[in-house]
Amino acid sequence: MKILIDQQLVERVSEFRCLGSLISENGYCEKEIHNRIAMGKKIFMDKKRLFSGKLNLEVKKRIIKCLVWSVALYAAETWTLTQADKSRLEALEMWIWKRMEKISCKDKKTNEILCMVQEDRKILNAIWC
Repeated sequence: MKILIDQQLVERVSEFRCLGSLISENGYCEKEIHNRIAMGKKIFMDKKRLFSGKLNLEVKKRIIKCLVWSVALYAAETWTLTQADKSRLEALEMWIWKRMEKISCKDKKTNEILCMVQEDRKILNAIWC
């Protein structure tokens, strides 16, 4: 559908990219969150040797927060988060820590992993802080 604005025809679309973020007509950001999680995982996997190597734990965590979280959470302050989206972001965080500590994804060791990396669940706090 095209709309006339200031004597010009403008096409109405259901979603578009603006400054790297996907803006949708309905205001929900599910597709954008899926894309960002995939980008974060890709960056982690590209640098996997660095994160699973013999670096100091604190250095690894700082690099992950700078490289992976900055990509995965780009423009997150504008997202409309549902409970499912929050769960996906927390799952990304646990996926990162498990991969970094070389723990199988099948192992159900959430609290133990957080103790191993000396972290709390922080990915959702990073969005608004």
